[in-house]
Amino acid sequence: MRLHSRIGRCVCMGLAVAIFAVAVAQPARAAAGKSRDLVVLEHERWLDTLKGTVKNYSKRPAREGTVIVKFLDKKKKALGTQRVNVGDLRSGDQSSWSLAISEKHRAAAHYAFETHALWD
Repeated sequence: MRLHSRIGRCVCMGLAVAIFAVAVAQPARAAAGKSRDLVVLEHERWLDTLKGTVKNYSKRPAREGTVIVKFLDKKKKALGTQRVNVGDLRSGDQSSWSLAISEKHRAAAHYAFETHALWD
């Protein structure tokens, strides 16, 4: 009986370490630019405007880049989404963007970002 509980604990600890390692490695991978990604580097809210910067870490140019902002309340429940076009970005380029927050999304406390582009 004790052997099974020890094995169970070891397995749980191993899974926890693996999940933590993956969570830490993902931002580092995006920052290193090893994948074809557009990454939101930073963002800030100014009253009813959300401003930020997106960067192309790919070795290929990105056409028609778009940032989709998901607005979340304090309990992380989705309030809705809005999108902003950032245009074309060559490899290594970054672009500032600004989004007027609609009335129904102004109660947002958190934001989630999704980026899309056409890759040459």
